[in-house]
Amino acid sequence: MKKILSFILLTVAMSLCISTWAAEKMKEPTVEYSADMIMASDQGSVNSKIYYALGGKMRWEMNAQGQNVIMITRQDKKVAWTLMPQQSMYMEMSLTDASKKTGNNVNECDYDMSSQGSETVNGVSANKYKIAASCPEDTKYDGTMWVTKDGIMVKMDAVAGQGSNKGHMKIDLMNLKIGTQSAALFEVPAGYQKFAMGDISSMIKSQMDAAKAQAEAQKAQAEADKARTAHLNQAEGTARPKQKVSHPKPIKFLMASAN
Repeated sequence: MKKILSFILLTVAMSLCISTWAAEKMKEPTVEYSADMIMASDQGSVNSKIYYALGGKMRWEMNAQGQNVIMITRQDKKVAWTLMPQQSMYMEMSLTDASKKTGNNVNECDYDMSSQGSETVNGVSANKYKIAASCPEDTKYDGTMWVTKDGIMVKMDAVAGQGSNKGHMKIDLMNLKIGTQSAALFEVPAGYQKFAMGDISSMIKSQMDAAKAQAEAQKAQAEADKARTAHLNQAEGTARPKQKVSHPKPIKFLMASAN
């Protein structure tokens, strides 16, 4: 579970770096919206539901190995929250720390962007841009992004990494819907307890171990029931007396010879 959360945080942080820069170079989205998002990298893919509100507020809703995970980023507060609804717990980190997970700070990178015309992608008309970024510690980004007239990045396809250790990352927004989003979507719900990564990992591991033990116990019980049924059937067959089978006697036909 810890690896899954780390992957989600890394993928989201990487997308934040590029999308934040895009907002600075162009403009932040001028409308609020929701959409289905597919984030894919060499490590795997994550399907999520996202919500955006003016002021740089975003929410991702995902499922990782049966665990619901929600990530909220607040550019206005420079903070990101990871929520675990099934445990009513959350983790907090600064957006500066999120940038460090990608090996750079977006404000310390040199960018270059060139227009590539316009296209319709994922059912939406968008402007296409070629992007390249060079950041400290030999971290680089190189790829393409598609942005609507409202400043929404509906697609990104890029290669990013440090030195020779680079990976492919792709983001697609589907079913884009423009509309006002509830402010409650971008807050930590009342009653949630703050946790560290180790705390939630231990708790989830205990739950998974318990579920595994229960499954093994059910399997053992099923095998015992099967063996007992087979034994009873065998015992019943042994106890039943054998019945003597009588065969009809042959009938002799006497044939009289004609005189």
